[in-house]
Amino acid sequence: MIRMILIEDQQILLDSLSESLELVEDIEIVAKSTNAAEVVPLCEFYKPDLVLMDICNEDGHVGISETVKLKRKMPQIKVILMTAMPDMSFVHAAKEAGADSFVYKNINKEDLLKSIYATMQNYNRFPEEEVAPGAAELDLTEREVEILRLVCRGLSRKEISETLFLAENTVRNNINRILSKTGFESIAQLAIFAVSKGYIVPDQNDSPGLG
Repeated sequence: MIRMILIEDQQILLDSLSESLELVEDIEIVAKSTNAAEVVPLCEFYKPDLVLMDICNEDGHVGISETVKLKRKMPQIKVILMTAMPDMSFVHAAKEAGADSFVYKNINKEDLLKSIYATMQNYNRFPEEEVAPGAAELDLTEREVEILRLVCRGLSRKEISETLFLAENTVRNNINRILSKTGFESIAQLAIFAVSKGYIVPDQNDSPGLG
């Protein structure tokens, strides 16, 4: 039995995640909280095998700093950090903090369980940073890549239009073409995919595999 603690700052997501994982026969959710700052005392009391914790809390990137504290006190407890934000710098920060694995929130339950089981078997799972074959298959123009890169940096359509000196409608049309070409339902999903595969590296000038 894998004893788990869940930390997610949005209550509805926390409840949904807890209900989903509690259906798994060999997983027991021993505690959950919307406050990452509670993870250390919760672990001291419940002594879980694994913590699944959101990186971003309403007070900032608390999940990273709390992982450092937890690993110093109880290094035997496995930690999987998660986020919805497509920023590869979070992956590096998670590794430096001592996290055992890292997942994006858009993964399905099956992939999450694979990460949980692998982590419990002492395998570290992090999004790939190398460029995988097939990047060119996205077939984006230079302008579309530029817009996607800014999306990966967290800019809004308005901010992208101001940065590139384009009309906001032009940015919107480009995003629609990008989605049409790639088959993704939202630009956020594509951004997570592009960053996790190393096609786009936020805050850097060069983007491996996409020109």
